[in-house]
Amino acid sequence: MLSNLYYILELILLFYLAFNVCYVAVFSIAGIFYKKTDFSKIEILKHNRFAILIPAYKHDEVILNTVEHCLNQNYPVEKFDVIIIADSLQQLTMAELLIMPVKLIPVQFEVSTKANSLNTALGLLPEDIYDYCLVLDVDNVMEPDFLKKINARLQNDEVILQAHRTAKNLNTPFAILDGISEEINNHIFRKGHIVLGVTSALSGSGQAMKFNEFKKAMEGIHSPVEDKELEFFLVRNQVKVIYENDALVYDEKVQDAQVFARQRRRWVASQFFDFNSILIEGIANLILKGNIDFFDKAVQRILLPRVLLLGLSFFAAFLVFVPFSFFGFVFFCLFLLCTLSYLIAIPSSYFNINTLKAAMRVPQAFVLMVVAMAKSKGANKSFIHTEHSNTPKEK
Repeated sequence: MLSNLYYILELILLFYLAFNVCYVAVFSIAGIFYKKTDFSKIEILKHNRFAILIPAYKHDEVILNTVEHCLNQNYPVEKFDVIIIADSLQQLTMAELLIMPVKLIPVQFEVSTKANSLNTALGLLPEDIYDYCLVLDVDNVMEPDFLKKINARLQNDEVILQAHRTAKNLNTPFAILDGISEEINNHIFRKGHIVLGVTSALSGSGQAMKFNEFKKAMEGIHSPVEDKELEFFLVRNQVKVIYENDALVYDEKVQDAQVFARQRRRWVASQFFDFNSILIEGIANLILKGNIDFFDKAVQRILLPRVLLLGLSFFAAFLVFVPFSFFGFVFFCLFLLCTLSYLIAIPSSYFNINTLKAAMRVPQAFVLMVVAMAKSKGANKSFIHTEHSNTPKEK
């Protein structure tokens, strides 16, 4: 009886891991064929006007540096406004922002979320001035040609574009691991998806969307997992997200284990929110409407986070492979395929001695992710503040 139960559990684990690994492998291989944009061949017919929205919640240590970089764009200055949504900033920071050429919107909420800040700003801004909203996190730094590049990609009146968010700092092992995770996501869930004709994933920042459409989409979104809810709003309405890999937004990466664990609680909670209803809705949309994008987003809700998939496939291979069983061999093959898929997705710039040293922290990251899963209940209903430092962008 126990042997039969063990066999069934082993089979379930095998199929679940095989599904995860095959999904990652297909899109990782597809990402190799992503075509770089040739901006020299794009005719610029108009300069869209952008509202750069930066929700700032208790981030006095980085907001001024972010604003300075925003104001140094190689783009007509009259064609973009930097709008700071100031939630709980210090008076000194507010005073410094007031003398800068930005729009300042002070806000205060009983429950502070990025969605609440964005909705407040969208409600106050005029609807007939801006073409697109560009959402940045408070620590984000745009490359100088960022607006020029995304404007070129939006010449055909596209609804929404996701830019390439990449690491601003690689100064600690966990920052390197976080940066690698970001690049794996870019390769699999953005480049790979675009190649196969599936909508790109959003990053939560570095995204430009038509002003009125964004305002309409955000009206019903108030939770801390606004990026996931926005994704489902878009796929429900069959709006595709395009991706531009050469438009870079530098994002600060977590620098220690404690911050890593706290941030992952929110990520894990957002991964599995409304799991049952979304999967059922995704299947229904595929069958009744042929909505592959919605089905793909629903399927992503059951995928394991990267480090958990790698760790679980390794332990499954090790534990079952000991008696040299057939299942053990299959688990080992899944582990190798998973590893290869991740290696394909990692940019060559990461293949150095510092990354090798950071790889020694992967087992610790695996344990922290397991703990994050155990403590993730309710994390998608409250704001989890991530501390930032005024770390300069690394060359």
